[in-house]
Amino acid sequence: MIEVDQTIHDKLGLVPKQPGVYLFKDARDSILYIGKALDLNNRVRAYFTASPDTRPFINFLKPRIKHIEFMLTDTEKEALLLENNLIKKNRPRYNIRLKDDKTYVNIRISTDHKFPGIQVVRRPVRDGSLIFGPYSSARAARETVKLITDLFQLRTCTDAELRNRIRPCMKYQIKRCSAPCANRITQEDYKERVKQAKLFLEGKTNAVIKGLKAQMKSESDSEHYEKAARIRDLIFNIQKTVEQQKVESARAVDIDVFNLSSVGTTFAVNGLFIRSGQLLNSTNYMFRDTVLDPEELMSSVIRQYYENGHFVPANIYLPFEIPDMQVVRSRLAELKGGDVRINVPSGGKKLDLLNLSAKNATEYMQLSLHKEAVSLSAVESLKDLLHLKNLPTAIECFDNSNIMGTNSVSSMVRFENGLSVKAKYRHYRLREVQRPDDYAMMHEVLTRRFRDRQDIPSLIIVDGGKGQLSIALKVLKDLDIEQPDVIGIAKLRRENLSSVSNRHRIDKEEDRVYIPNRKDPLNLIHGSEPLMLLKRIRDEAHRFAITYHRKLRSKTGLLSALDGIAGVSQKRKRLLLSIFSSIEEIRNALPEEIVKRTGIPISVAKEIHGRLAG
Repeated sequence: MIEVDQTIHDKLGLVPKQPGVYLFKDARDSILYIGKALDLNNRVRAYFTASPDTRPFINFLKPRIKHIEFMLTDTEKEALLLENNLIKKNRPRYNIRLKDDKTYVNIRISTDHKFPGIQVVRRPVRDGSLIFGPYSSARAARETVKLITDLFQLRTCTDAELRNRIRPCMKYQIKRCSAPCANRITQEDYKERVKQAKLFLEGKTNAVIKGLKAQMKSESDSEHYEKAARIRDLIFNIQKTVEQQKVESARAVDIDVFNLSSVGTTFAVNGLFIRSGQLLNSTNYMFRDTVLDPEELMSSVIRQYYENGHFVPANIYLPFEIPDMQVVRSRLAELKGGDVRINVPSGGKKLDLLNLSAKNATEYMQLSLHKEAVSLSAVESLKDLLHLKNLPTAIECFDNSNIMGTNSVSSMVRFENGLSVKAKYRHYRLREVQRPDDYAMMHEVLTRRFRDRQDIPSLIIVDGGKGQLSIALKVLKDLDIEQPDVIGIAKLRRENLSSVSNRHRIDKEEDRVYIPNRKDPLNLIHGSEPLMLLKRIRDEAHRFAITYHRKLRSKTGLLSALDGIAGVSQKRKRLLLSIFSSIEEIRNALPEEIVKRTGIPISVAKEIHGRLAG
């Protein structure tokens, strides 16, 4: 690594004429921007020497750059990979970064099982299984899996149930499963159904129907009329269920189309995903306050999108050429394992697809900006209604969760300008409080959050009434922090005496807002924008805490289930916990898969599988 820490102009001669990555840093040594180049010397000089390049990106960065670092590579492709990894690790201020892929799900079909099932998974392992996705909607992916398993009568049971069951379950009776557990279908016929399901997931329903019709005719000619009738019903169900969404295309090829829309320094990027002539999915990304020009931004989106594990098609349409297009194309071909063409259409149906993508980007931009305007209006109203000293542009809300004092946790969610900022959410596993004491839990989490005085919000919300509010005020006073406003929000339960059962019952719950130095809580107008914003923030904090608590309880259960298994040390328990999310996931994994994912010896993997599956 070479570091330039003196006057930039005096050190440009030290920049090597080799492939690599450059890091621009400001006076505080914070990374501003990470880029890559085939010739570092030429690329970096372009930022500081007189040139006709007047892109806002370069003019904006130039006066802020005080130090430069370089990392050399052997090839430009290696530089591209290194750049992507460094951006993920360091998150520079002026590079764009796509959202973490953990929010997406995939559909997985195992290829090394006699009777494979279809699963929805978060992080697919590259073990030779068929992977479809990612899908932005987990619910839609699960509905798709249910549809396919019902249509093609594929199993949904675990491997243990498959091995141990003798008679078919109810799903066989209602024609939702072919009952491989009871040998009601041959392995060859089952694999044919899996093949049809694969084509269905790829959007090739015409090929599925064509194959089924040929199979139906063959069974009918062989006088297997009952089997032919089942295939006929399957064809009818597919034709009835699948709504064809055709895209005009000369050939039924796989195409991804990307275009963008912008308002000032805010960009919206849309992607359309076409498989075998059908528009199957679409996605949108929003980038605010970016100084990148459209070409640099699009290049970053394309590279990060496919490096995150998305399917790489044979054809990609873009509205303009991107920097280093050939090396990007070469990297995508490497990911695909085949040729990839990046085209800039100038007319015809290809240009129509680009225009459709631009229209979607514009629509997404307008809806997002409108949502932001509504949220900002609610933020401004909050200041007046709650008599706050600050405009609550940055709000943090805290909530606690425990069950009988076990796995006590707290959550913090952050909203800026009325919108959630999930990258700044935080979980806290409480260390000092191991009993159901909400006041003590609130004291610990607030102390841990604010003792370093970093990124203090303008408004702090605690889930609770006067007691929790008092705790929050005490913590801030002890830490000598004065600037944020603090409120509590809690549900007030009204109870009435039932004339029938002669018992008290909860008639309704109303949200109340507790403010310092005020005796009675505020009852905001039901359905008002400020109240809806407060409820949304409070509910998000509650959801985040409960989700984390469930995860810890699940891992605790998994930990106890692994106790006593030969060869499973504490270190291996932690390894299994970090890779598998539940007992069910390990139970469904074959020993060979456990070995691939963890590196645990096959003998130990068989012990684990035998104990959990048995």
